[in-house]
Amino acid sequence: MYRNHFGGGKSFMEIATPNNAQIWLQARGIEARRLEMWGEGIADCGGAEVGEENASELWCTMRGIARDYDGCVLNQIEASSPLVELARRGGWAISDAEVCPTLAFPPTFDGYVKSLGKNMREQIKRYPKRLAKNFAVEVEMAQTQPQVDEFLTQLFELHGKRWRARGQTGVLVLPSRQKFHRALCADFLKRDWLRLWRLKLDGRPACVLLSYFWGGRYWFFIGGFEPEMMRWSVGTCLFARVFQHAIEEGATEFDFLRGAEEYKYRFGAVDREFVNLQWFAPTPRGKILEKRVALECEFWRRVHEKFGAN
Repeated sequence: MYRNHFGGGKSFMEIATPNNAQIWLQARGIEARRLEMWGEGIADCGGAEVGEENASELWCTMRGIARDYDGCVLNQIEASSPLVELARRGGWAISDAEVCPTLAFPPTFDGYVKSLGKNMREQIKRYPKRLAKNFAVEVEMAQTQPQVDEFLTQLFELHGKRWRARGQTGVLVLPSRQKFHRALCADFLKRDWLRLWRLKLDGRPACVLLSYFWGGRYWFFIGGFEPEMMRWSVGTCLFARVFQHAIEEGATEFDFLRGAEEYKYRFGAVDREFVNLQWFAPTPRGKILEKRVALECEFWRRVHEKFGAN
């Protein structure tokens, strides 16, 4: 699906070993060709499934493929991955990437609430009651395709409205990205992986949160909030309901994905460390690509510093 929507000018490959280790790579560029993970630029984590028992075989295959390109840039690889040590031994450059705060769930929602600090614990208990006293509150998870279409439209509108209030556009403004997420959510709905939630106050959408449930873990992608309703802590109220549902259906973790935004830690998340792995050919094109990648990294570092906390 990603290839159909964003595959222009790219070639794709999937590497697998007999032991079910997998890694998904794409190549792009004209003057200087680079090898990277599928979804580079919009994905929060590098796409690899590998354990200690099959890491060496997978790494040797991938390293051999990389030699056919001017460089290989593997971003957002979990620091605990065995690929990291193999890259280190092979002389690849290793640098810190953005952390992905993750919340570990206890067996019960009451246990989760008790694990929070006093202030956050009181907010999760008090804020939903305050909403109920002042509004007609509706909380729903999309169960049908018409609901998914409606919720996503409202998510795009709320997300854009919040960013426009800051003089920015946000990551969902492009029609191509909206089309991709609609297709992805439609597919995930059929697989029962989609967890798309909406909070309405007096019949008006106030908050929409888009998550996925796979492998016993919730993966939070993005949220949209009505700026006029932010003083009612609508995000805190809806997140609390989502957490409760996640625990009840057996989730053990809630992964907030990339970005060290302050609100994630108030909910009790702790950082998962990630790194970037880079290798560049000792050729003129390899050196050009290395400089280009360094400029790209610096640009995105400044963007995240300026807007990441928002």
